[in-house]
Amino acid sequence: MNLKKIKVSSLFILLNIFVLFTSVLFIEEIYKLQFSDSEYFKNQALSNRQKIDIIEAKRGSILDREFNEVSETINAFNIGIYPEQIDDKELVSELLAPLLQLDKVTIFERLKNNKNYFYLKRNVDFEIGTKINNWNYKGINVEKSSKRILYSDSLKQIIGHVDPDGNGIEGLELYFDNSLKGTDGELRYEAAPNGDFIPQGKSSILDPVHGEDLILSIDSELQYISENLCSEALKATQAFKCSVVFVNAENGEIIISAEKSSTNNKYFNINLISGRALYEPGSALKIFTVGSLLEKNEVNENDTYYVEDKIEIIEESCNKTYEGLKGCFRDFLKHDPYELTVKEIIERSSNVGTIKITQNSNVSEIENFLMKFGFGKKTGVELTGETRGGFIDYKRCVTCLSSLSIGYSVNVSQYQMVRAYSIIANGGNDVKLTLTQKDNVDVEDIEIISAEMSSRLKKLLINVVEGENGTGKSLRKEGYIIGGKTGTSRTHLEGVGYSEDRFNTSFTGFVETKEGPIVGSVLLWGAKTNPTSEYVTGGSTAAPIFKKIISYFAPKE
Repeated sequence: MNLKKIKVSSLFILLNIFVLFTSVLFIEEIYKLQFSDSEYFKNQALSNRQKIDIIEAKRGSILDREFNEVSETINAFNIGIYPEQIDDKELVSELLAPLLQLDKVTIFERLKNNKNYFYLKRNVDFEIGTKINNWNYKGINVEKSSKRILYSDSLKQIIGHVDPDGNGIEGLELYFDNSLKGTDGELRYEAAPNGDFIPQGKSSILDPVHGEDLILSIDSELQYISENLCSEALKATQAFKCSVVFVNAENGEIIISAEKSSTNNKYFNINLISGRALYEPGSALKIFTVGSLLEKNEVNENDTYYVEDKIEIIEESCNKTYEGLKGCFRDFLKHDPYELTVKEIIERSSNVGTIKITQNSNVSEIENFLMKFGFGKKTGVELTGETRGGFIDYKRCVTCLSSLSIGYSVNVSQYQMVRAYSIIANGGNDVKLTLTQKDNVDVEDIEIISAEMSSRLKKLLINVVEGENGTGKSLRKEGYIIGGKTGTSRTHLEGVGYSEDRFNTSFTGFVETKEGPIVGSVLLWGAKTNPTSEYVTGGSTAAPIFKKIISYFAPKE
């Protein structure tokens, strides 16, 4: 009996201890809930019913030089699918196919073979998405989205494009992605378990910061006109590609950067070719190679040279039986020997005369002068994949100096050429090319050549147009001051070498306008024929395009 009482008493004591212990734990938890950890549990409870909705920032629009909208973001929808919620997959496939412009068999296969949620098509036009949404069909999720629209095909390559989520992945859309896309905002609010908004609950809103608009320096109308002129030139010359670049020489704003490709383009199928491809500029470079000697006062414009129609750098290399390295250089047309001044040599674009002017110089000195104008390095334009160009590595070959002096043995981009000519045209100051307008134009004050040297070189270029024997005399236009240089070089084809019947023909020059000098370059890549002349030259193929384009710029008063 005593033993039984002891067991009962012990059990009673243990039970009381257990109750007391659990009571202490309970009181401790209550204390935490009500006092010590009250804020934590309050926030936890709040977080379970707090919802966050993202308020998307609108991507900035892109406008042209005249503030015409050329690219903007509009409302759209994503069409998502919950496959297992769709009962009649064949019917849904037939309904969606014509609206989404997808094959109904392909849609059906995706519905049948997928179990998880997927997007059938993203960024669908607002009207189509609205129509599908109004069906209220189970398993079809119409989700709000946005779509980037480009209104100018001629600016497609420059502007680039965005991915389905609105992130820039090419062109200016990529280069200026951070400023264009802005920052999303958010709406925080308390919601009931069913997702409904609680009117008395706490809510807060963080406004989105919409993307900044981007204003281009490009004139979309002139861009379109230039492309049409290129299309005509491609038919006439059978060239692989045509590209046109015009810039404001004082602030570097690119006004035109247009291009067109022929249907048989096998060798120059490059987008944004003006900055991404290289060529040997030929005679268009002579103003710099001769200019390097003028700057050092080793020659002047009135010095005379006895000029034949050919010159041998390697003995006997002009003979028909000669089979060694190329060492014979000729003028474009045969002529009797005559005496020409430096000014007349540039005017006539004489290869022999140019070689004679530079024969006492050396490759390194000329290259150093060229590098001052930006050859061999990127222009800094807002373009991915821009090329540097450069000079042939070897400098000691017998013909290297002669070849460089007439625009071979150097690879340049069209952007580099217009930048270099801009330095001559604007008074000798450096300039940075840009595809955009800026409120405060960052004009370079770095002097590349003196204003006096700039003036001398400009006069030589003007004489190419105004001179009696100028290769650019077809460009004469009443009321306009025009200067420039034709360029014709054999086209180097990858895997083939220098072509015997195709030429890179160009005209690079400037026109004085009310806004200051405008520099332009027209380049035909691999021109083969010319309907107006038996010769394929920069003067006969590229210069006419240059003349038509500058008629849209008001002359300087």
